[in-house]
Amino acid sequence: MELRHLRYFLAISNHTSFRIAAEELLVSQPTLSQQMKDLEKELGCSLFERAGRGIRLTQAGVLFGEYAQRAINVLDEGQAAIDEFDQLLRGRIRVGVVQTVGAYLIPPVVAEFKSQNPGVQLVVHELSADDVENGLVDGSLDLGISFEPTRRQLHCRWLFGERFVLIVPADHMWANRRRIRLDQMAGEPLCLMTKDFCTRRMIDAAFAQNDVELQVAVEMTSVAGCLAVTNAGGPPTILPELAMTGTDLSGIRIESPMIRRSVCLLQASEEASIRATSEFADAVIHHVGAAASG
Repeated sequence: MELRHLRYFLAISNHTSFRIAAEELLVSQPTLSQQMKDLEKELGCSLFERAGRGIRLTQAGVLFGEYAQRAINVLDEGQAAIDEFDQLLRGRIRVGVVQTVGAYLIPPVVAEFKSQNPGVQLVVHELSADDVENGLVDGSLDLGISFEPTRRQLHCRWLFGERFVLIVPADHMWANRRRIRLDQMAGEPLCLMTKDFCTRRMIDAAFAQNDVELQVAVEMTSVAGCLAVTNAGGPPTILPELAMTGTDLSGIRIESPMIRRSVCLLQASEEASIRATSEFADAVIHHVGAAASG
């Protein structure tokens, strides 16, 4: 078994397609098929099975996939560590960021970090808070920018607190208000993110705990989508205040009670990471500190 067998196998399992995997890997489909036959022969079991016109992993394939991904992650970390022996910042950093933070925090940090460290490859994924934590635990992410973690094994560094606001279209009856109580929004049709997102679950909990009727008229899977609907004259939305950065929209502060949460920098442990990851983490902390003081 060679390293290419693991990479080929993971590409096929990710795409559930030999054709797409072959295009991504820049190899012919017959070559890829032969490599998988060799791997299955060595393992003594089938890794894939037909599913209609496509393929899917067998139970053995699912099990092997977990170990293959773990092995690739460890080897990538080793390569990054070797790359840094010459004291130049190199390697690859995989960062998971929740949507409501990524849009306004990550672009300036990435731009500045890359200008100073051109040898580092940054891969940034916008994910739900749950997926950020899962990625850190299974090793597919090096850093996470999310909320206070639910998993104890994750090391958390507080970055800042953010407050939720009600965002209304310009012609809404509340457009000139500066503050609003939660109970005043009872029954008001809203555009919110789906329940897959921590942002939505926090809003649901706040309304339920204060016995206020929550009426959801529209659900979206992105912050940009919620803002676009409201900006076009649709129902108001509730989002963290900083999510409006770069837009012409304004928000009404929610009071009695205030809805707020902590944004944190997450890592799998407190142990020293590769130098590039540590430097990027420091860049995030520095940017947040500079923005707060400015």
